Amino acid sequence: MGLFDIVELYDGVHLPNYPDGVAPPEEVNWQTKGIDRPCMNTFKITADGRLLEKEWHAEPVPPEERPYADDEDVDEDDFRYYVGMMKRIHDGWTERESYHGRFQITESFDAVDSLVRYQVTFTHGSLDGFERVE
Repeated sequence: MGLFDIVELYDGVHLPNYPDGVAPPEEVNWQTKGIDRPCMNTFKITADGRLLEKEWHAEPVPPEERPYADDEDVDEDDFRYYVGMMKRIHDGWTERESYHGRFQITESFDAVDSLVRYQVTFTHGSLDGFERVE
């Protein structure tokens, strides 16, 4: 399995040969491992063909707001005490103006027997297009 990133599509982004009977492409959190090193980041592809990266910082979560830290059987020696100890705070979007390369986005749908996969090509920060990979 491993780490991956999420790619979101704005309304107006067209995917060729998109299967019928599944969620609209802009409602799907597509997965990729092909942009930099995957580390659970979020990217967006805009209708005008730009690649944006979500910027964020982390803030600590007090123990009383964590899912397990307040449980009677959990203390600081238990790994569950630390679950949810940090949260991501969205700071905005940064345009990847010079991104040049290809990556794949994938998603699985119950209505389709196999993964739906597209190769995405960017040239110097501009989207060249999507190609359905069978």
